[in-house]
Amino acid sequence: MKNFLLMLCIPAILISGGLKSSLLKSKRQNKPLMVLVTAEHCKYCSKMKRETLSNSDVKRNVKDFLFTKVDKTSLDAQKFLPNTRYTPTVYFISPKFTIVNSVKGYLNAYDFNMWVDDTRSKLGMPILSHRTKTDNSSRYVQPEKDSVWMYDIASAVDFASQTGKQIMIFVGSNKSKWSKKMEKTTLNSNKIKSKLQDFVWVKLNHGDKEAKAYGINPKYVPSVYFMRTDMSELAVAKGYFKEKNFLKWVKYAKSKI
Repeated sequence: MKNFLLMLCIPAILISGGLKSSLLKSKRQNKPLMVLVTAEHCKYCSKMKRETLSNSDVKRNVKDFLFTKVDKTSLDAQKFLPNTRYTPTVYFISPKFTIVNSVKGYLNAYDFNMWVDDTRSKLGMPILSHRTKTDNSSRYVQPEKDSVWMYDIASAVDFASQTGKQIMIFVGSNKSKWSKKMEKTTLNSNKIKSKLQDFVWVKLNHGDKEAKAYGINPKYVPSVYFMRTDMSELAVAKGYFKEKNFLKWVKYAKSKI
């Protein structure tokens, strides 16, 4: 598990309101602070707050932490937190303004609780007992219909790096009937999902600025990019494919890992 030990130099005279107020309160009450960093257009930020942070076991595990939320572009975030490309990001900060852990990208309740446990251990706090992953893990995160998808590459790369997975990027368009058909049929196949369970799924609209920054700007939609976590290509499937033919691409991509 990654360990980030960065010092925040925060003069008390500058602390007032929002994140600054929470940091001062953390110091005054001698309680650690959990900071959720979000962005304006971040579907997984809402999902993280709605599902992971609202989970009963997670809430019990972080009950000894103060909590605040901040936008990554805000002055507070830029002044008092390290720069992060990823949203959501959660920082666990000690009352002495030390970043004990940083969790980058969306995690379900079970995986997030592992980070909370690690943070509690580093802060000398008792580790609370909670359900293991095998204890009906579906109770942790109630999946929404598109829970298989992530919507930004940076968070997907970080999540894939943390979990040892590869990345599949589906580039489609709301104007393309073949994009809609491939998503609803081919990619909704249980067999396809099973074969791609070791991939983090990302869905992007054609022309997406972030995708272009990574060199992903296909001429045809739909297009599917199979990528390593360093964003080097395993394979690119251009156009619409039914399940049988798409499985050939999956097999080929996995052979390149």
